[in-house]
Amino acid sequence: MEIAIFGTSADPPTIAHQRILAYLAEHYDLVAVYASNNPFKAHTSNLRHRDRMLELLIEELTCLHSNIILAPEISDRRTINTVAKVKQKWGEDHLLTMVIGGDLSEQIFGWHQAEQLWTNLKVLIVPRDGYNVDDKIVEKIDRHSLGCIVAQDQTPAFSSTDYRRYHNQELLTNSVQNYIKENNLYLDGKESGRDKN
Repeated sequence: MEIAIFGTSADPPTIAHQRILAYLAEHYDLVAVYASNNPFKAHTSNLRHRDRMLELLIEELTCLHSNIILAPEISDRRTINTVAKVKQKWGEDHLLTMVIGGDLSEQIFGWHQAEQLWTNLKVLIVPRDGYNVDDKIVEKIDRHSLGCIVAQDQTPAFSSTDYRRYHNQELLTNSVQNYIKENNLYLDGKESGRDKN
């Protein structure tokens, strides 16, 4: 079985995240997605809220794709620990692919225990409008991993940051918009549900 591992800040998850999930569901046997606390970022809402918003996003896709699961139990600030949790949960015999955004591709060799981490995984880079994926980086990842490919789908240029800054409702699905309103998240000047890291 080929498992795609997709960790994201999801602060909040946008329709770009949903598009990535749909793409992954068409190319992998199982897509394990989780909200994570990125050690390089401060998060506006806590993991509980981000998990629930991801769950709502996935529910909207399940009529088309039944192989996407929310897996909060594999979430960890260190990707190498996430991989260990994946192997513990599903076993050692599966081919694992770590999904990363094109904007992160140059950073991954600075991640905790990077050399050990990447030798055990394939890597899928998902490009995003406005970010060039450097061929030299792809070649480097390919040499130090079980293989690196660039997805043949490009996500829109907007991000969770765009929503937090401009509150553009078009970036979110209806269910995520409703959840944000019900829980008073992302209000200017408020710390509601904020992670402290």
